[in-house]
Amino acid sequence: MNTEDLIRIAVARCDRIVLGFDDVRPILAPVLPFAGDDLARLPLVERIASVALLKRYEQLQDMLGRLFRAYLDWELEDVRAMTRRDQANQLEKFGVFDDADDWIVAAELRNRLVHEYPIDEDEQVERVNATWAAASGLISAYQFLRARLADKGLLS
Repeated sequence: MNTEDLIRIAVARCDRIVLGFDDVRPILAPVLPFAGDDLARLPLVERIASVALLKRYEQLQDMLGRLFRAYLDWELEDVRAMTRRDQANQLEKFGVFDDADDWIVAAELRNRLVHEYPIDEDEQVERVNATWAAASGLISAYQFLRARLADKGLLS
């Protein structure tokens, strides 16, 4: 598969993930950020939506990183040995994030969501609230990159 096809497929996946955020946002807006210490106190639909929120964040952060690496490859940048810091610096350079550290924070949150299941319910509440707060920035970064890709003629 060539890079342009990979970019189009990744954009389509990101678009679907963002639509998924749109699905859960009206359900969660009345209850997040959650002020309690136990998500089990939420009604069933909101509990399910909070798990969906976490999954969508994980997926969008991962796909955004993969999409940006494909774009850099298209721009003839060597991405084979690119570290997370290198990628963050490039995201800042291209204006996708105002500050490279914002990408590092997004990646660290995703890694916590994927790799560390919380034992304590307070930690789960913190993760849901952190994801709720971070989601709009991640979506904005994707929308910025998507517009750049469109301007380059990669989405036609």
